[in-house]
Amino acid sequence: MLKKWLYALPCLIAMVFSLLAISYFGWEKLEFGDTQDYINGANAFLNNTPYPLRSISHPMFRPPLFSSLIALVWFVFPQSVVAVKLMQCLLHAGTVFIAYKTVYEILRKELPAFFGALVVAINPLLVAHTVDFYTEPLHTFLCILAMFLLVKCLRDEKLLYPKAFVTGVVFGLATLCRPAILGVAVCVIAVVVLLQIREIARIKYVFASALIFLGILLTLAPWTYHNYKQTGEFILVNDGFGYNLWLGNLPGTIKLYEGNFTSKEENQAFANYYWGTVQKEKLAELEQTDDFSSLSINQRDKVWQREAKENMAADSGLTARLMLGKLGSFWTPFLNRFSYGNTVVNLVAVFVIATYVHGIFGMYVFFKDKTGRKYVILLLVTFLVTTAIHVLIFGFVRYRVPNVDPYLSMLTGVAVWQIAVKFFPKLNS
Repeated sequence: MLKKWLYALPCLIAMVFSLLAISYFGWEKLEFGDTQDYINGANAFLNNTPYPLRSISHPMFRPPLFSSLIALVWFVFPQSVVAVKLMQCLLHAGTVFIAYKTVYEILRKELPAFFGALVVAINPLLVAHTVDFYTEPLHTFLCILAMFLLVKCLRDEKLLYPKAFVTGVVFGLATLCRPAILGVAVCVIAVVVLLQIREIARIKYVFASALIFLGILLTLAPWTYHNYKQTGEFILVNDGFGYNLWLGNLPGTIKLYEGNFTSKEENQAFANYYWGTVQKEKLAELEQTDDFSSLSINQRDKVWQREAKENMAADSGLTARLMLGKLGSFWTPFLNRFSYGNTVVNLVAVFVIATYVHGIFGMYVFFKDKTGRKYVILLLVTFLVTTAIHVLIFGFVRYRVPNVDPYLSMLTGVAVWQIAVKFFPKLNS
């Protein structure tokens, strides 16, 4: 009976670590730059006013799900920052629980599931994103839940079609949180079909994959319709792709990836210039050349895409360096030392490097199981597509976290369990 409750301890530890982190940074403190956008969206939902079609700092609007979560919390606890942060603690604990269930579903053993969940619980990158109004806790929970449901689909055919449809719904919700996951979901769906191509039930899995895609579309449809009613245009989730493509490929931003800043102030001034001043100058230029403010939202997005492509084509060598810089910045174990200090940066780096190394061994352990092998392949596809998307736009650690770190942490726990079995064989029971 005790083994069956092993998931509770990592979930409790996740809550404790999150609460300690929030206490350290401040329960009422909000510093993240996108926070006001999410709050404005939440208040629009609560007050039944039009959803903001413009970010405070960027010429685009935000996806709605995180603002919806804030609105849901504030419907019960009006304007409570603490309540939202507590909800994010619960989401982190939920991620830990799903990690436990995933490992158990594959290996059918409680102890590796316990170790996998425990490493997820203490992952400093996951814990850190509970301290402010970040999308990461919600997005991470939805992503790992969708991947767990895929494991359930691949494990057996029982209730295959309902499981597939719910998987699509969860992927759809994740897309409403951060749209980049849609590209991952589409590729994963295709790979599911390929993984089952030699199975007797392959036709069932073709239909199941179609149901996943249908679940995504039906989940997005109400918001897409809302966008049409508000703007008169077809906008699937939001209008950020073209702008982010431009912003992420400004030639001068190469210094963010290759530069050696001498101080926090220099680093921040450089970021402010490129994310602020350059953007305003470009908007003024586009107003002169394209009458930008008179364009529809989709036309503006096409203008941003045009400007991005011109930047990328102007100097192919610099574009290649920029993409390599984003690749390195995406996968680096090191945080920005000016934001977090050398001690935190080094401790986090040790943890992340350990998950990289042990995560590979954890994949090997999973590979011995038929379903585990398929899950590992889906994870590798997720890592590859996520990397490609963010090398195209932005490549920072924060964008890696929801789609990489919980899985590598989970696999690290499995590796630790397997290593422990070598010395204590009874742990394999």
